[in-house]
Amino acid sequence: MTENSIKKLFAEYENAFNALDVEKQVPFFAEHFISAGPRGSIVLGRDEFAKMASKAAEFYRSVGQTSAKIISMDETEISREYSMVKVHWGVTFAKTGNKLIEFDVTYFIQKTGSEPKIIMFIAHQDEERAMKELGLSG
Repeated sequence: MTENSIKKLFAEYENAFNALDVEKQVPFFAEHFISAGPRGSIVLGRDEFAKMASKAAEFYRSVGQTSAKIISMDETEISREYSMVKVHWGVTFAKTGNKLIEFDVTYFIQKTGSEPKIIMFIAHQDEERAMKELGLSG
């Protein structure tokens, strides 16, 4: 598997996240994966993730997300089978005057199948707290 497959995965994931299209986001994840952030970690199956992602997409729509894009991406190969990819995202919301809100997520990618899959992601910031600080949630 080449670096291009990682770039392709994130280009397609970016399009799905930008469109808040959960059905297109879910296949990028392994059958089971770890979601982590400042508040801890959980192991999820894709079905559980689909439910959580649907709620998150509803929330992002309700606060007026207008775009999501990858600003930069840095891949570190761990082995032939695994890579760590730090993604710097930029998201805009109508309620913040479309000001670019930036945040980082590190993804661990498994490259053992026909397509790379996300097996873990770590959010660097506390999203719930950030949304409150931006006035997007109560």
